[in-house]
Amino acid sequence: MPWKKLEVRAWRLIGMAKIASDKTRRKMLMQEAFDLVSRAISLRQLDPVNGRSSTGERGYRMRLSNGTGTTLWVYLRAESRADAIWAANALRSACSDCFEDYDLWDSANHLLSAATKLPSYFFPDSAEEDAITSQYSLLDTMEVLVRSEVALARSRKLLEATAALRDRLTRREN
Repeated sequence: MPWKKLEVRAWRLIGMAKIASDKTRRKMLMQEAFDLVSRAISLRQLDPVNGRSSTGERGYRMRLSNGTGTTLWVYLRAESRADAIWAANALRSACSDCFEDYDLWDSANHLLSAATKLPSYFFPDSAEEDAITSQYSLLDTMEVLVRSEVALARSRKLLEATAALRDRLTRREN
């Protein structure tokens, strides 16, 4: 399985990052490992043996990129295509200060491609209509990005969007 090889390479890079004395090299190794794990997750979803789960989980992937060649693949857990598009739009907006464009994929099907700086066609409270599990999944994804060692973790927009979604979900629980 190609995805298994990617995971092995990612763990090897993580091991190298743990012992790297140079902070810049450590961050670079961790970013590369994160990219490999993201690709491995995407490939695992396409694997007929390890494909979609019996609960109907869909393999939505989002690719963020910029003009310098930096690319970040993010796996989105969403209950429906509409939820995946909403999540991609929310993440697109949160990452627009670091990335210039994005694509959304449903397994091998390309759903959309757009610039991150385009105005949003979603209303701020449109999350209320999306599945709560998709919203929590997006929050988990955003928090992983915030805790990561990549430059995106310091993004003001990502930090603000993560806090806003966390607050909205907390108010909804109460």
